[in-house]
Amino acid sequence: MGTNGSKIRAIAEPIAAERGLEVLDVEVTASGSSQLVCLFLDTADGSGLVSIDDCTAVSRRLGDALDAHEAVLGHYMLEVSSPGLNRLLKTPAHFARVVGQKVRVRTNRAEEGRRTRLGRLVEVDDVDIVVVDEAGNSARIALAEIDKANLEFEFEAKPAPRRRR
Repeated sequence: MGTNGSKIRAIAEPIAAERGLEVLDVEVTASGSSQLVCLFLDTADGSGLVSIDDCTAVSRRLGDALDAHEAVLGHYMLEVSSPGLNRLLKTPAHFARVVGQKVRVRTNRAEEGRRTRLGRLVEVDDVDIVVVDEAGNSARIALAEIDKANLEFEFEAKPAPRRRR
């Protein structure tokens, strides 16, 4: 099957940009005798306010463009969606948008016996990030060593119900 995600991204980016969106990620996986092409869209400001109409419009245009460019070999299903609450973080720009927020980062090697860090993202540059856990421990993590990173959505705590007297 051998579909190239970077070719799909190159075709998808200008289509998404027409709606003020950016391509956050492209995933291509085998699904039985066909392939599943998943495209994740985000707003330029990272707010994640991608509408169903946006996804539908990009999906229609992208499906036609992928077929015209023969970018996906064989049968495929196309899925276009927003990144969701626990959005994937891949580039320095993605991380920069969520400085001060809680993130979960899994690295490709263990440091101090741990591969996963959960904490506040406090610093980002083109080479690494700094995450501080709830105990105040700081970890500098090279971007090149990150297997997967996600924003950890924080629900607002509801105030405790007041007791009636």
